[in-house]
Amino acid sequence: MEIYLVKGLDNRFTVAHNSDYDKLKKIKPNKMVLCKITQPRNLIFHKKFMALIQMVFQNQEHYNNFDKLRKDLIVDAGFFDEHTSIWGEIKQEAKSISFASMGEAEFQELYDRVVDSIV
Repeated sequence: MEIYLVKGLDNRFTVAHNSDYDKLKKIKPNKMVLCKITQPRNLIFHKKFMALIQMVFQNQEHYNNFDKLRKDLIVDAGFFDEHTSIWGEIKQEAKSISFASMGEAEFQELYDRVVDSIV
């Protein structure tokens, strides 16, 4: 179960949405629960990143595939995993930028490095 909470100035958490309140009601009073605290990624910032890559794509002639350009920029920024092919070649594969795979702080660093590599 995932519930979005908002921390108030009094350091107490309250539910963010009515649907979260309905989920919270399912937990019986005085029951202990374990919570994993994460800050969700900023969707608007993600869209800004994709718009930046789209602008680069539209203003170049080398790539004819948007995803290939995006992945190459991510690799160039240093966000990749390495593996060895069956022919013994070392390959670099761009890290996933999905919300589940990359947190806000890491995504901010990726964005900054991609901007640096573009300029």
